[in-house]
Amino acid sequence: MTEATPGVRWDRYDTAIVTVATLATIFVHPVRTMLKHPFWLDEAWVAALIRAPLTRLPHLSSSAPFGFVALLKLVPGSGLQRGRLLVLGFSMLTVGASYVLTRTLGWRRTLDARFAATVAALVVMLAPVSLIRNDLKQYTCDAFCAVALLALGAWAERTPSRKSLIWLAVAGVVTAPLSSTALFVTVAVFGGLLASALLGRARTRAIEIVVVGGATGVLLVAYFAAAVAPNLNPKLRAYWASQYLTGSPQHIVHATWNKLARLGPDLAMPVAVFVVLFALGLVVLVRVRARALAIAVPVLWVEMAVIGRLRRYPYLDLRTSQFLLVASLIVVALGAVGLVGAARGLPPVRGAEIGTVTAGVASVVLAALFTIGFVHHVRELNIPAEDVRSETFAVSAKYRAHDVVLVNESANFGFSYYWPHGHMTFHHDDSGQGFGTQVSGVDAVYIASRTYADIAHGLREAVDRWRRAGTGSHLYIVRTHLSSVEEASWQRAFTSVGVTPRVDPVGSDPLLVVGPA
Repeated sequence: MTEATPGVRWDRYDTAIVTVATLATIFVHPVRTMLKHPFWLDEAWVAALIRAPLTRLPHLSSSAPFGFVALLKLVPGSGLQRGRLLVLGFSMLTVGASYVLTRTLGWRRTLDARFAATVAALVVMLAPVSLIRNDLKQYTCDAFCAVALLALGAWAERTPSRKSLIWLAVAGVVTAPLSSTALFVTVAVFGGLLASALLGRARTRAIEIVVVGGATGVLLVAYFAAAVAPNLNPKLRAYWASQYLTGSPQHIVHATWNKLARLGPDLAMPVAVFVVLFALGLVVLVRVRARALAIAVPVLWVEMAVIGRLRRYPYLDLRTSQFLLVASLIVVALGAVGLVGAARGLPPVRGAEIGTVTAGVASVVLAALFTIGFVHHVRELNIPAEDVRSETFAVSAKYRAHDVVLVNESANFGFSYYWPHGHMTFHHDDSGQGFGTQVSGVDAVYIASRTYADIAHGLREAVDRWRRAGTGSHLYIVRTHLSSVEEASWQRAFTSVGVTPRVDPVGSDPLLVVGPA
């Protein structure tokens, strides 16, 4: 890999390549199925927020950034699952941003720049961690914001002006409501810029970075204190307890290796290959004069490990660490490019030019191994087959005055979102989401938790209402996301109140009915 020099300019061919790469992302995702498949539990509560008044969004949810939900409200159309188009849109933008980030580094030759940028875009597009992300969550938005902030950081290093720092600061503040993880990335990028300036003995530049970065940090801390921290709750932290870190730094390194090893199939490479190529990618970043990025990405890893050790954010969970994994895959792609470049530069042996052959073989081997890792995930829908939608539609078609509906905790959000009549109301609670929903105009009982006590209490209340309603009334029981323990609790509760529901097989989640056939 030769030393980079600035000046390899973007032209219409790059515009064509990045456009094709961005649009090609559509074809590796199961778009038609995404728009038909019903929301499962983890998506349904995000979908329910789409129906909330805009002014209430900052106070309703503990984990979905209100800016992301606000964007969901802007998705045009009438399809009930159309919100997933926003997720796909951010996947596309992430691929394009990966090309832009890599292409605009300080490469010596245009061909090298385009090759590296194309490899980075393809790796980000086709890695299983990207292909399986088609559910209605903010994680593809997290990844895009991370790559965009890294690209702005690289630009700020190439263009050492106050203007570039201000643009980075503005981006960090603007992306915070869209992606809670933007705070971590912004801190890492400013840290990388500061470290690079200090290493280069650019005292004036370092002072500018401290001033602008400090002001940005104050704004971000104020935002999180006002909009994020008040919505966090013990149940949410308890849910992520297994993803926090414990122990000494040595134990954390060991835990990181083990977590990455488990994520190997999602990265389409063994952990050892990931680590080696990541290290080579950092070397490439230094050689293409992106020293700030070569510092910022490892700093981001350290930052997330520290936050995981402080039990404030899950560490290397496949979903919540999407931004970290995608950013790292760009570095891994650069490592692969650097490896091929090093092979190409091998000196002749006995007059034979072996560099080109070795580089070609290395390219084919790396591409083949990566393809084996991702090919089975192309157009894969990685969403559980839960179908509260069919249950809700069936109840809405049959529901009459004096009927009663019983909704288990996991079906709460889906039932409210898919109910075609009436108004959805929101209330705060101590659940992991921080809120619950109800549908007005329906005589419904909503079970508060998945414990036997709450199931039995809710069933008893619903059965009492049904019996008071008199002959001809029905009790419809809407359930989803049942564990074996919860199913056993339901059976025990049915026995205790003396009812035997019949099954109405409307979908993958059957509707239960008590009352005349």
